Amino acid sequence: MTQRQTLPFQHVTIIGVGLIGGSLALAIKHRFPDIQITGVDKPHVLKRALQRNAIDKAERSVKRAVHTADLIIVASPVSSIAKLLPVIARNSAAHAIVTDTGSVKQAIVEQAQKLFPHGNFIGGHPMTGSEFSGIDAAHELLFQNAIYLLTPTRVTKKQSLRLLTKFFGSLDARIFTIKPSKHDSIIAAVSHLPQLAAVALMNTVGKDHPDAPNHLALAAGGFRDMTRIASSKFEIWNDILSANQKEIGKALQLYIRQLKKLANVANFNPSHLAADFRISRKLRSRIPLSMKGFSSQLADLAVFVDDKPGQLARLTSALAKKKVNIKDMELLKVREGRGGTFRLSFENRNVAVEAARILQKAGFDVSGKP
Repeated sequence: MTQRQTLPFQHVTIIGVGLIGGSLALAIKHRFPDIQITGVDKPHVLKRALQRNAIDKAERSVKRAVHTADLIIVASPVSSIAKLLPVIARNSAAHAIVTDTGSVKQAIVEQAQKLFPHGNFIGGHPMTGSEFSGIDAAHELLFQNAIYLLTPTRVTKKQSLRLLTKFFGSLDARIFTIKPSKHDSIIAAVSHLPQLAAVALMNTVGKDHPDAPNHLALAAGGFRDMTRIASSKFEIWNDILSANQKEIGKALQLYIRQLKKLANVANFNPSHLAADFRISRKLRSRIPLSMKGFSSQLADLAVFVDDKPGQLARLTSALAKKKVNIKDMELLKVREGRGGTFRLSFENRNVAVEAARILQKAGFDVSGKP
């Protein structure tokens, strides 16, 4: 007879069952199927969440949804969190742990400290996402190897922090604790600044440059990579940029300083510019590849695949027959009518070497060696 799993929480309420809230629900259900999850959202979202078995109960009323919960996760837009916290504080049990998923923390935590004086609110920010949104984009593996930031304060109950850390860790996230103010400063630099920089670069080339707007078809992979997030919808970013404008302003000033150095072409100094390139290259190498969702650095191959039906299937089949697993795949370049270069990532260098041998024997052009 198997022993029943001890549950960290009996009843979890998730307010906002979109990409993040829905993915949390699916991940919790996958890991702890006996936890009862109540979702709060619009009727059509809740209907879909029930169809996907992400939640056990749909509820429109925040008051009713939080009444019996022992963990409450606020996964709604940043602007609505401030409105929801007082309602949660008045209607939730004294022992319930309350957390959020907002990407700005200082203002939320300061408000929560007043509403939850016993230290049962712990700010949270899962550093993950998708180019898609909504409950249909939710996935139980969204948090696998993703960084999940928690922002406790001096009044936070240590037992609650340990419990929440273990709980989110059991969903395969990597948990880090950080001060709320430090969180906002860092995220402004590594998340909010890149978004604005991509918007500025896209508008510079596509709108302000005298020649480029009519020739965007010439934009190569580097430009496309740097401007990918310029496609983000303003509705998603409006609340975030407003809530963290002070720290974003500081990050923008530092970035502008760097751009002004580069703009000083009258005093062009190759040695200074070379130093900037070397420093930039060295700093970028310190970004862990595991940020993409893998717990260790992968080994890559660059493989050219002909533009013919079945060629990609032939590649994957050749590796599958030898039980070689592709951990990640990305299309780097496309030449219409000829083919494309794929970056294939493998668990380690030894596996990549074996994959290169197999693919070369199968007739593929392996140009990037591990």
